[in-house]
Amino acid sequence: AEGRYWKRFKAPVLAKQFGPVSHIDFCPTAPHNFAVTASTRVILYDGQTKQVNRTISRFKDTAYCGSFRSDGKLVVAGSQDGMVQVFDAGSRDVLRQLKAHKRPTHVARFAADKLHVLSGSDDVTVRWWDITSGTQVLRLDGHSDYVRAARQSPADADTWATGGYDHVVKVWDVRTRAP
Repeated sequence: AEGRYWKRFKAPVLAKQFGPVSHIDFCPTAPHNFAVTASTRVILYDGQTKQVNRTISRFKDTAYCGSFRSDGKLVVAGSQDGMVQVFDAGSRDVLRQLKAHKRPTHVARFAADKLHVLSGSDDVTVRWWDITSGTQVLRLDGHSDYVRAARQSPADADTWATGGYDHVVKVWDVRTRAP
């Protein structure tokens, strides 16, 4: 009986990447595609077949934090040159290039409203972007070292937590700019 149980499992799918894997993100909508950020690429995999769907390689240098929007139609990623780029997940077209960070941008995430992006950078700033206009809405200062993590609260869409090398977690309200 136990042998039959273990035979139901399939061997894991292995995919050799072009460099160190720095981020993996699953799309919350079916078929739950996933994005693997490695070296100068964000590779989009089909959630069912586990095969490469698209490769986004429009980065001058290292790509960081390739993340899906909640509907799976867009992907956002930061880069070594500080730029945050928004891509069409189907065509790989660059839809927006958000430029304000002065150093590498390791964190980029879509907001639940699908209209905004939050980014965090080695320039110790966190920025809130409107992707419809491609403009920065807020600059959130308060970290004293590199910003490496960000997450939106599932309980309140205006609340974000960020953290980094300064050993501090800041909780921000993007309506008031207050940590």
